[in-house]
Amino acid sequence: MLRLRPTGFRTQIVASTVVLMAVVMVVLTAGTQAVLEWNTRKDVQRALGEKASAVLQIAHATSGRLDQRSWDVLEPATRMYDGEGDPLGGSVEHAVAKQADALALKARQTGRQQDAEARDNLNLRAVPFTTRAGELGVFVVTVNSEPYERTELEALIAMVILGLLVVGVAGGIAWRVTRQALEPVAQMAERAADWSEHDLTHRFALGPPDNELSKLGETLDHLLDRVAEAIRSEQRLTSELAHELRTPLTAIQGSADLALLRGVGDQEVREDLETISAAARRMTEAISALLDLARSTRGGRQAVTTAREVVAAVAPLVPDGLTLVDEASALTTAIAAPADLVVRALSPIVENAVRHAETRVVVRARAEGAEVVVEVGDDGPGVAPDVRDVVFEPGLSGSGGTGLGLGISRRVARSLGGNVEVAEPTAGGERGATFRLRLPRR
Repeated sequence: MLRLRPTGFRTQIVASTVVLMAVVMVVLTAGTQAVLEWNTRKDVQRALGEKASAVLQIAHATSGRLDQRSWDVLEPATRMYDGEGDPLGGSVEHAVAKQADALALKARQTGRQQDAEARDNLNLRAVPFTTRAGELGVFVVTVNSEPYERTELEALIAMVILGLLVVGVAGGIAWRVTRQALEPVAQMAERAADWSEHDLTHRFALGPPDNELSKLGETLDHLLDRVAEAIRSEQRLTSELAHELRTPLTAIQGSADLALLRGVGDQEVREDLETISAAARRMTEAISALLDLARSTRGGRQAVTTAREVVAAVAPLVPDGLTLVDEASALTTAIAAPADLVVRALSPIVENAVRHAETRVVVRARAEGAEVVVEVGDDGPGVAPDVRDVVFEPGLSGSGGTGLGLGISRRVARSLGGNVEVAEPTAGGERGATFRLRLPRR
């Protein structure tokens, strides 16, 4: 199904104006042509009437018999017939001579005036008459309507040209007016979006709402106030939760580590303490990641990093028993995000690859359009098809962890304008799983 791209509001206004003016000019042109057509017919009928009246005066004034010599003085495009329908004098266009004869015969038989329109823009009128001597006769006059129709055609061409000019001028005026009217709105929207991401302290402050723009500015100011308050509330809540959670977790981890340092004879108890310490450490790292993500919403952190710096930061996550294949550091394209947040997004992916890899972890990077794509692959069993769609949900873990890592990775990436996704398996059936981290490039 064909889907049309949505157009801008300014384009819609200009298009509506152009269509409306085009319809108006079409109606106006059609109306003008109808009036000109009516006037043309009236002018042709008037010309036929004047010409017929002049000939009729001559015919009524004739006192002798109707013969050829009596009508040699007739003006061109006029022909006289006697009571029997035989031509007496005058001439008409050769192309309509037969039609003139038939029209004269019909007028003589009916005793009434007859009109007809012939080809070549010729109009005919046959008029029966009676001379002073009582003789019957018929004359036919013709008028060429070509000059009238030429004027009508010239008027049509002029109206079409005028219509195109009016539509073009109306479209240009509509474009200019809407640009001047909507440009401040577009600038306000861009500034509001920029402030909401980077600095919530700015306001338009256009004064009392005495026009549409100042009303819009006041509305955006109130909206920015609410956004700032919501972010401050989230930051306060996050900080309080982080503090409340870190304190007991630190105590739990410290107690477990202290007990391990004192020595535990029972192997099962020792394993339980190690599990408690590791779990507390992972929970602390997850809380730190969530806290950093919440703090990143303040904006104003316009920084860039490179794939080399990120790979160097996550390299210690790969243990000595596995090989780290670095195919990303050669990329020179900068990533439009702070290095610490990019590391926060990439670390859970690398840790996931380490947990499932058998011999190696591969990190690749490439520029793709407006993004930098960082791929992390392993040679493990891969991602099962039934969990591909839910692997980023919190709580899902296949290695005894908290199940927050990949979910946090995706959330951090999306907060930076990117995303994390599972790559489709290759056609060759290569082992392992590949995760893609997409981030905006500088």
